[in-house]
Amino acid sequence: MNRIKSLRLEHEMSQRALAAKIGCSQKSIDYWEKGLSEPTAGFICALADCFACSTDYLLGREDDFGVVRIEGGFTQEERRMLDLYDALSEPRRKELLSYGEFLSVKKE
Repeated sequence: MNRIKSLRLEHEMSQRALAAKIGCSQKSIDYWEKGLSEPTAGFICALADCFACSTDYLLGREDDFGVVRIEGGFTQEERRMLDLYDALSEPRRKELLSYGEFLSVKKE
């Protein structure tokens, strides 16, 4: 549930404001963001509605481009790259994509 915090910060919301919006406690939001507990299916749906994203995105099964990830479908190196990408801010993601495009056309 590491995406909850990044989405909350992108939307400039406090934990308290998010909790009020989806009908849970601030402590629940804190626990979800720290990985100490996980939201129920109902709260996952409420979070997806609040942030206008898919539940698969919240659960880490889908990336920003709508590509669904299925465990076992990637090599360890590919999973590491996706995890690193997930940890980046939106401006850094654009920078990384630009660099990747540069590398893909650069002659070795």
